[in-house]
Amino acid sequence: MVHRFEEISNNAWPALQTMQYDGWILRFANGVTKRSNSVNLLYPSSLDPDHKIGFCEGLYQSQKITPCFKITPVADPAGIDLRLASRGYFIHSTISFQTLDISMLPPEPISEISIETELNPGWVEDFIRMNEFDPRRKSTYLGIMKQLRLPKCLVSLSRGHQTIGVGLGVVEGNFIGLFDIVVDKAYRNTGLGYLLVENILRWGRKRGADTAYLQVLCDNFPAIRLYEKMGFKEAYRYWYRMKG
Repeated sequence: MVHRFEEISNNAWPALQTMQYDGWILRFANGVTKRSNSVNLLYPSSLDPDHKIGFCEGLYQSQKITPCFKITPVADPAGIDLRLASRGYFIHSTISFQTLDISMLPPEPISEISIETELNPGWVEDFIRMNEFDPRRKSTYLGIMKQLRLPKCLVSLSRGHQTIGVGLGVVEGNFIGLFDIVVDKAYRNTGLGYLLVENILRWGRKRGADTAYLQVLCDNFPAIRLYEKMGFKEAYRYWYRMKG
């Protein structure tokens, strides 16, 4: 299932530009998020790997993006991870890909959370604010989400006139992917993350999804504890190697 999970997660969070290169998928989005600015070594490769690495390096550097390779259990060719390490690529971050059977989950929402199905620039602003990201990234985030062709829900949780939590769900077939779950710092560890996730899952269940998936940094212990509590299980791990 690794190939399939990689495909649907790529579809759920597009890049601004994508290039196919001998089984490798090169994704570009102005350097915003590793997922959209890395090489995914997903399918069988036939060309010389060192030549391919050099070719990719040149393309990313020409866009002022640090070369980055996503290493999954199906990365091809065999031994590519060690080859990248020998060329000065370090492990930037390790991610746990987790899944959950939601076939028995009721589809009705459990709290009054705003759910939108069309792109809302205000949602992106709230996401950037609560993550303390550079506001200048807004246009790129909007560009990425405009590339999304699948059914989506943008959930928001408010207190008074302030948004204090957001999340994104994307459905493809019987899968619902969870992305960008964030709660305002002043309201964390109060169960609001659970509410956001639960409502996205129920929205996906109502649209025919029976399996949920998410990707979480292995050192994000609060998020991992939340997902364990909800029943998510790790399917595999992957990591990003970046040019040092």
